[in-house]
Formats: sequence, C-alpha cells, structure tokens
Amino acid sequence: MQTTADKRRRILLLFLLGIGLPSFLLGYLAFRGVRNDQALLERQTRLEHASIAAQIVESVNESISASERAFLDAIDAHQGEYEAGIFRTLHSLKDRNPLIQETFFLQSSERILFPSAHLPFLLDAEGHEESLRASPSASPSQLRLGQRHEFQGKDYRRALAAYRSALAQASDENVQGELLTAIARVQRKSNLIEDAIGTYTTIAQDFRHARLANGIPCGLAAELELVSLRLATADSLSAVRALIDLYRQLVDAEWVLTAPQYDFFLQQARNSSTEIFAKADLAAPMRAYQDTFVFLKAVEAERRARAEELLTFRDGAVAPLLTLLSRDTPASRGSFQRFTLDIGGRTYLASLRTEGTRSPEGFWGFLLNSESLQTDVLQPLIQRHTEDRDIHWAVRGRGGETLLSSDVPGSGASTVRADFEGNFPAWYLEFYQRDPRLVETLFTSRRGIYFYVFVLLAGILIFGLILTVRTVTREMELAKMQSDFVSTISHEFKSPLTSIRQLAEMLQTDRVPSEERRRRYYDVLVEQSERLSLLIDNILDFAKMEEVERPLELEVVNVAALLNEIVTTVRHAVRHEGFVIDLEVEDSLPNMKLDRSAITQATLNLVDNAIKYSGESRKAVVRGRTEDHSLVIAVQDFGIGIKEDEIESVFERFRRGGDELTRTVRGTGLGLTLVKQIVAAHGGTVTVDSELGRGTTFSIRLPLETLEGA
Repeated sequence: MQTTADKRRRILLLFLLGIGLPSFLLGYLAFRGVRNDQALLERQTRLEHASIAAQIVESVNESISASERAFLDAIDAHQGEYEAGIFRTLHSLKDRNPLIQETFFLQSSERILFPSAHLPFLLDAEGHEESLRASPSASPSQLRLGQRHEFQGKDYRRALAAYRSALAQASDENVQGELLTAIARVQRKSNLIEDAIGTYTTIAQDFRHARLANGIPCGLAAELELVSLRLATADSLSAVRALIDLYRQLVDAEWVLTAPQYDFFLQQARNSSTEIFAKADLAAPMRAYQDTFVFLKAVEAERRARAEELLTFRDGAVAPLLTLLSRDTPASRGSFQRFTLDIGGRTYLASLRTEGTRSPEGFWGFLLNSESLQTDVLQPLIQRHTEDRDIHWAVRGRGGETLLSSDVPGSGASTVRADFEGNFPAWYLEFYQRDPRLVETLFTSRRGIYFYVFVLLAGILIFGLILTVRTVTREMELAKMQSDFVSTISHEFKSPLTSIRQLAEMLQTDRVPSEERRRRYYDVLVEQSERLSLLIDNILDFAKMEEVERPLELEVVNVAALLNEIVTTVRHAVRHEGFVIDLEVEDSLPNMKLDRSAITQATLNLVDNAIKYSGESRKAVVRGRTEDHSLVIAVQDFGIGIKEDEIESVFERFRRGGDELTRTVRGTGLGLTLVKQIVAAHGGTVTVDSELGRGTTFSIRLPLETLEGA
C-alpha cells in the first residue's frame, strides 16, 4: 500500500508532466515573444536617441558658430587693427554674448594679449602705457630741499614749507599729486592728523588718477592712508567704510595696476581689516561691514582665479596654437579654427580666426566659456528634447568624468554616444534608457496576452494542485483516523463485553464466595453496561449529526437537579475506584428549555474525559452557574492537561492527543466532537482552559435569553 508521501509525489509528478510542462512551454513562447518585442523597442529607441543627439550636436555647433560670426563682425568693423576702438567693441561683445569668455590676440611675435580683459590687475602693459606712466620729477632743488629737511634733518616744518613752495610752482597733475602726497606724509609725521586727513582727501578727490614716481596712483595711496589715519583716531566706523570702498575699487579694477602693485595694496587692505575687526565692537553696523568684506574677498578670489586662468593660457598656449595652425585640422569651420587645449591642468576651448581679413600682426581669437556652454546652451537643449521622454543622459569629458547629467543618472550600457562636431568641445553625449520593468514590458508587448494567459492558467493549476494535495492529505489523515477509530471502537466494545460476560458467568455458576463481592460484581456490570451504552449513543448520535442535523427535543429542565442526577450516577459508577466527583451549583440556577438527553450526554462526555485524563489525581468538579447572561456548566479535572498547540484541535472528530500518555487512555475521539455539536445546536459555545500537568476545565455556555423557560 502506498504511503501518504508516495501518493503526494505521484500526484505532483502527474501534474508536472501533464500540466506543468505544457504550461512551461507556453510561458517560454510568451517570453520569447516579449523578448522580440523588447529588442524591437530597443532598436527604435536607439534610432530615436541618435536623431535627438544629432539635433543637439548641430544646435550646439550653431551656437558656437553664431558667436564666431559676431566676433568676426566686431573684428572686421575695425579692419582687425589692434587699437583703442576695437577694445570697446570687444568689451561690448563679451557683455552681449555669454559664450565668449575672453578675446585674445596671438601676435606674430609669439605673444598673447587680452585687449578686452576686465581683471583686477594687468596681464600685460601693452595698450596701457599712458595709464602706467610715472610722474615726472618735481623741481629738483625744491624737492631735494624738502626731502633733506624731512629725512635727514627731521625738520618737518621746513620740509612742509619746501614742499608747498614746490607745489605753488608745479603745473603737471602728476607732479602736483606727488607733492601733495609728500605734504600729507609730513603732516602725519608732525602729528597734524586732521591736516593730513584733509590733504589725503584732496588727493583722493582731485588728483585721483595722478601717478607717483613709482607709477602708483596717487588716489589709491591716499585712500589707503586715510584708512590708517581714521583707525589711528579710533574712528573705527569711518575707517571700515573707507576700507570697504578701497577694497571694492580694487576688486572692480577701478585702478590700472600691475600684478605686484595690486598684490601690495590688497595685502595692505587685508591687514587693515584684520586690525579694524579685531579692535572694533562688532555691533550691528560693524557686523554688516564685516559680511560685506567677506563677500568682496570671495569676489576677489573668483576674479583672481579668472586672471590666473588667463595667465596660464597666455604662458602655455602660444606653442600649441602655432603648431596646430600649421596643420590641416578637422576642427576648421569657415574663417575659424577651433582648438581644445589642456594647459596647466585646465582645459581651454579656443576659436581662432585664420582666414579672410585679418591683422597683419597676428591672429584674433576668443576663449569659449565652457560653463556657459554647458548650462546656458547644452543643458537646456537636452532637456527640451528629452522632457517628454523617459531618457537618462550624461555629458562627459575626455576622461569620462561627468559634466552634466539628468536628474536620475544613467546606468548600464548607453543607447547612443555622440561626439560634437570636429570633437569641439572634446566632450561626448550619452543617452541611456532605463531598464524596463517586467510589468511595463508586458503591458507594452503585443504578445503579452500569452503571458497573461500563462500566468492565469499557472495560478489556477497551482491552486488546484495545492487544493488537491491538501484534500488528499486530509482524506488520508481522515482515513487513518477512521482506521484507528475502528480499531479503537472494536477494543472499546470488546473490553466491557468481556467484563460483562466473565462476571455474568461467575454469577451464573455461583462461584462468588461472598455477598459483598457479589454486590461489587453487580456494580461493575452496571458500570460496564452504562459505559457500553454511552459508547453506542455517541456513535449513533455522531452518525446522525454527520448525515443530518439532529432535531432538539426541548423541554423545561431544572438544571440544578439534572446536574445532581448526572453527578450521582457517575459517583455510583466510579465509587469502587476511589474517585471523588464534587458538585458546585448556584442556588439561583434557573430552569432552562433544553434537550435533556443531549445535554446529559454532553455533560457525561465531559465528566468521562475528566475521569480518563485525571492521571494521578482522583478528583473532578462539576459546576453550574450563571455568568454574563449565560448558563455555564463547567467540568474541571486536575490531571495531565492539554498541550497549548493541541487545544484548537481537541474538538475535531477522531482527534486524540499526540502524547503517549493520552494515547494509552481508552476512547473513540468522538466525545468532544459530540459535545461541540450538541452545544452548537443549543446556540451555545464550548471553551477550554488547560495548563499542562495541572488540569483542564471544559465550559459549556448556553444563552439564557433564548433558552430560559417561562
């Protein structure tokens, strides 16, 4: 005979061969169809991305070409001559066109000039010779006389008189500025602070752009001295205002200075700021000035970085540009050639005019603003072409570094990689399509219906398999329990019948020696016959309830009397075993409409269970009470108890405890099932409260409002 495991395996094997394998083949064909559709979709996506990339590349190239045409118009308007007029035109061009970072002129003498650069200091002096010209010497005799009194004799009064005399005779602005600077210096040394402040103020206002003998602007030197003098007079607020004005002028390149001159005055301004903010009480106005100074420092650092970037290009670009110009580079377009140069760790995008009207002294060109090209041109173009499509993209540099990307970075293999025309700029554009989710692929697939049918069939078949296996398993378990039941019931019938037969034969043949023993034998006969009767009633009642619901024969019953009758009967039957049955009934227990025989049978089954599973204990308690509008009949034993995981199954038919101790106790496994059915027919419930090793209490609860008699 096949075991349960063998039957399960056989059912599963038949399912796999007869249903699972065809379903798998159907699913495989469906997935092949989905995959083909996905491959077609990927091909269409690549073509679409290639078209978008071509449009973006062309638009970027057109933007650069537009800047080149504007630059060409500006140069041609001045015939390419390097003169003051073209400087103003190039300044205006940079302001109008953010793609042009800086214009430059590559001289034939292998120098690069930046005629339109607006930087805090000069990168070269060409074109600024007039602004940098130093002051001519003042009247030699009077100047030397004043210097001799000031520096050798320390006679500041005579020095002041000599300088003023020289000032009265001077007519050149630069000479006047230098002499006023000397007068203010002597006034400060003479501790004439207010006079010195007045003189320096005059210089800053009226001789602002005059130059000293060393080429330094008189106005700039005067404003630095005014900061120092106001600080010396403890006028911190006036000093910091003057310092902020001076620092802003330096940052805004109001003065034409060489790099050493700029660095000197910048350092002096920073030293003064440290002194002012260290001594001053940082009240609200002073804190505001300090914030302004910090902001100006940040702007100055940015402009210095730009100047250093141009210096790096000037010093390193000449040789590469001349070399590239000697070649037929593919980056040429019209009158311009485009170059990507890596110099000093920086990448420069340069466009150089090489054809048409040009200056005989060299080549005009401009540096492309790569940041503006990315953020003002390239990024808006990509977003405009991809905003309605689920496309991930990235712009990368030569080394693969990411310059721009979509909000969600692309992953996996790219669908399209596009270089810009002539590899200028030396970036490339990548498009990605995110990996489609399985559900989305199926919803967009024309053959997805196969998969849906497959899933539906597979679900139904799996559900059917599970249901079949569970049903077969359940029936096998039930068959086993029924087999055990037949074996058990045979034993249960045989045991009392054997006892009855033996005792009856002994009584018949008059082999009982005493009257006391004869009475004991009679008690055993009654007990065994009642046991047999209860067993037969349980089987018959269970059979009836399985076939059709058993009708109740309701009558008004005195519950207290009924319980007393049941307990008395049981006591009489088990008295020879030394078993004690206690009865605890409330005095106010009401009469009820019940099926007397059914409730009696249910209660006897519970008492019988209490006796059988008492273990070493020889006591049980039957209680009757009212509780929460219910009649409660409880039977408590103090025996072996029930395991927690078996409590839910004790009312199942043929079910008996899994413990070896409980399996040795006689029984059919129908008693508690009948109890539950009888109580349910009365509209009640049965509950169990058990603790392993300490006993069990079964409680029958019958609703008073539906069963109480009038």
